[in-house]
Order: sequence, then C-alpha cells, then structure tokens
Amino acid sequence: MADFDAVIIGAGAGGGVMARELCAAGWKVALIEKGRNPFPNLGATTLRGSLLGNDEIRRRRYYAFHDPLIEPRTFRASDDDAALRAEFQGLGVGVGGGTVQYDGDSPRVQRADLALLSTYGAVDGASVVDWPITYEDLEPAYDAVERLIGVQGLAGADPFEEPRGAYPMPPGYPSKAGLTLSAGAASLGLHPFMMPMAINSMTYGGRPACVNCGFCNMGCPINAKGSTAVTVVREALRSGNLTLLSECCVTSVDTTESGEAATGVTYVDGTGSVCTLTATQVILAANAIETPRLLLASATAAHPAGLGNGSDLVGRYLMFHMVFSSVGVFDSEIRSYRGRVITHALADYTVPDGSSDWVRGGYVELGGSIHPIDEGVAYPWQLHRSYMLDGKWRRRIASVTMIGEDVPVSTNRVELDPDTRDVYGRPVARVTYGRHAHDQSVIDRYMPRLKDIADASGAVETMEMDFLQYDGVPNSRHLHGTTRMGNDPATSVCDAWGRLHEVSNVWIADGGLFPTSTSFNPTLTQQALAWRTARHILGSR
Repeated sequence: MADFDAVIIGAGAGGGVMARELCAAGWKVALIEKGRNPFPNLGATTLRGSLLGNDEIRRRRYYAFHDPLIEPRTFRASDDDAALRAEFQGLGVGVGGGTVQYDGDSPRVQRADLALLSTYGAVDGASVVDWPITYEDLEPAYDAVERLIGVQGLAGADPFEEPRGAYPMPPGYPSKAGLTLSAGAASLGLHPFMMPMAINSMTYGGRPACVNCGFCNMGCPINAKGSTAVTVVREALRSGNLTLLSECCVTSVDTTESGEAATGVTYVDGTGSVCTLTATQVILAANAIETPRLLLASATAAHPAGLGNGSDLVGRYLMFHMVFSSVGVFDSEIRSYRGRVITHALADYTVPDGSSDWVRGGYVELGGSIHPIDEGVAYPWQLHRSYMLDGKWRRRIASVTMIGEDVPVSTNRVELDPDTRDVYGRPVARVTYGRHAHDQSVIDRYMPRLKDIADASGAVETMEMDFLQYDGVPNSRHLHGTTRMGNDPATSVCDAWGRLHEVSNVWIADGGLFPTSTSFNPTLTQQALAWRTARHILGSR
C-alpha cells in the first residue's frame, strides 16, 4: 500500500491548488517543496504575519527565492554557443512558490489565446498550435480559482475580456502611476481599466486588506496578497490530510520496471538524508524549467531519454514572455513605488485593429516601480550620491509595459547540462533560447505605441527597456511550454488533462502545459489548469 494517495512536487501556483482540491476530497497528500516555509503557523486557526517583509536586502540574498549560487543555471543563445552560468528566471522558491513574489496580476485569457493557429494562422519557423481545450473548458476553473485565491476586479471594465460574472472583490485603491498613465491612454482612444489582482481590497478569506506598502514582489508581510501558501495550501493543511515537506528536494520520479507507472519519488531532506516515499499519483508542479529537468533526470531503462520523453519533446518549446516597456520620466513626482506595483492595464492591442500589417500584441500594464537599492546599484559610484538625491528614476517614473506572446520554437528548450551540477549533485538546467523574428516584429510595432502612451500621459522623456538582457539572457519570470499538452502523443508530452502520454499516473500542474504562451500574465491560467486536472483525477479514480 502506498504511503500517500498523491505526492505533489512544488508548492507554488499549480501545486498549491492541486493540494487543496485533493485534500478537500479526503485524499492523503504529500506536498514536497524544495524551499523553506516562510509562514510560521500556516495551519493554525489564526494566521500570523509571514517572515517576508519590506526588505530589499533579504530579497537580494535569495530568501525564499531561487539561489543561483547553490543552484546555478546555464544559458546559451543557440546550439553553437557555449553554455555559461547565468542568473535568470529567479522565481520564488519556498511554500507559495512564485506567487510569493509575483505582483498578483490575474487576468483571464481570451478565447483566441487557446486557438491561436485557427484564429490568426501559422508563423514560419514556429510551432503555433491550438490548445486541446477551449475557453469554455477553463471558465468554471477560472471561477473557482478566483474565489479560492481571492481576486479583485470589475467585470465589464475591460471591453475585450470574455463575458464573466462578478469578481470576488471590488478594485482597491488606484496608484498615481496607474491613474496618470490611464488618462494618457484614454486620450489616445484606448480602454484602460483596473487590473484584476490576487490582492485583497477588503478582508477576505481571513486575511486583511492590502495596506499599499509597495513591496508586493518581495513577499507580502501581512498576507493580503493571495499567494497559494496563505490560501489553498493553508486550507489543505487545515483539512488534516496534507503532509507538507519543506526544504526537501526531489531528485527523481521513481517508476515500475516496465516504466508504465510511477511508484513515488526520491528526495533529499533538510539534513541531507536521501529518502523515498510512495504514492498512487505523482504530480509535478515545479515550473517549466524545473519540471522538465526532473523528468529528464528520471531516465530509466524503460525511459532512456527521460521520463515521458519518447517523443523527444520534454523540455522543448520553452517560452517566456516578451516583456518590454517605455519608461516615462515626469516633471512631477509619481512615486510609483507606493501601493500595488500595477493597478491598471489595457488589452486593446490583443485584438485586430483593421490594418493590413497587424500583428497581435499583448496585455499592457500601466505602472511599475523601483525601490532604493534597486535604483542605487544601477548608478556609477562617482555619481551615486547626486543621482540618489535627485531620485529621478525612483520618484518620477512610470512604465508602460507589454506582455507580448513568445511563439513556441522547438530549439528553445531545457536540457541537463553535462558539465555543471548543483548543491545536490544534480545536473543543472541548461537553457537554449533565441528570439524568433515574429517576436521582434511585435516589439518593433508596439514599442512606439507604448511610448505614445507615456508621452500622452505627460512624460518629458522616455527610455526603452526589453526583458532580454544585454547578454541575451531572458528574464521575464513567465515560464511556459516544455511539457506541452495535446491530443497527439507524437506532438505533445501530456494529454488535455495534464497526464503524461507515456506514464499512466504522472501529471503536470504548471506552466509547462501551455502549448502557446498567450498574451496575458500566466498565473491564474496555471491555477485554473491545476484545478481542472485535480477534478479530473478525482473523478477518474
């Protein structure tokens, strides 16, 4: 008899939702998280404040974040280049995963995002496909997850969103940056609205309303942000059915000799001891870099190229998002570091504008912030004092940022690096990624439009920014692909429910399932997919 009904690897966006749904149904679940648990009494009746805080130093020391010093990654722009150590895609590592440090932006996708090939056609050199599910399949999952996590917003404010019911909470206080940029966008005939966010605008789920401290992406100290830790993982713990194992790193998914089914996992605990546990179902929710890394590291005689990798697609079609901005500098103080990072958005560029050369853009965020240490480390020491006192890039800026879709390309992928190992002795993830020409065309088309918004809002100067760093390393922190879902085992890794085609009881519950990256922030969709998969597992047992 197995130790658990299910073991879930990764306590982030998807893993937390999976844990809650399975535990609510009475399943005994082990949730294994590589990072620490910064929530000291997560299962208690009254939730105390977290160990996270308004602390830039702690963030820079990788507290509850991916630590590249002990778990490096390597990067190359193509197969012809040498893979070099690089610090990139540093998501949260700890109970709550990336939802500890994200801004909380929680839009739904449009119908077209799930039928990109049918709606807008193929892209040369890319594998643009339709998802094996429709918006109607996801809609009840969106409804459920928004209630579980707690999302604020105003239905109907975005004229381009799919019809929906009311949000669980009304919008919170707007930021000056959001209001300023929204006025400029509206003057150009665009349609800005209050961003849907997983941040409490009122007391909800036993958690307080946001106090607008402005440090969302360093971890909410009062638990107003709806990270999966303080919402669904907490509920799972309080059910009495969850065993939470933090500071434990899974090193392999174990299988039967035939490879037809998984039997459990092997992991290294906080003392360095190697442990195993058995489970009826194994669910991977470690993110679209770490999940394929684990599948490839779980190779056996039955799966010599990696678990579930008979199609040679595990790790392929890695997508981020093209996050690019026009940063406006204003005469007056904007102080965008106060309050939620983003309070407004617009979706005008995700729909055709009637022009013959139209190419689809993405969701546009109106706001953004920078804090004193982030500002200070960017300045040359000779001018450091005068620049900091002037505060130009902290007190007088606001950003217009597009979440541009990154098309799937088979050569953009995650592999095991043969030459570099992490603190656990495992081969690290080697990422190969080069920007497709289509993606560059999106930037070329819309960067001037973002500048137009900043100018119309009163910016006296602007600066262009691109998520591809000077050395070509991507750093959007939005991860998709690598275990894409589909109906054909020859062209996908998982089926439409997230189960590996080649292994009967191994499921994926993270952004790796995305066949295309969509033009919207991914977290809510990851959570909706996880909810849908959990319901399927429960119904098919």
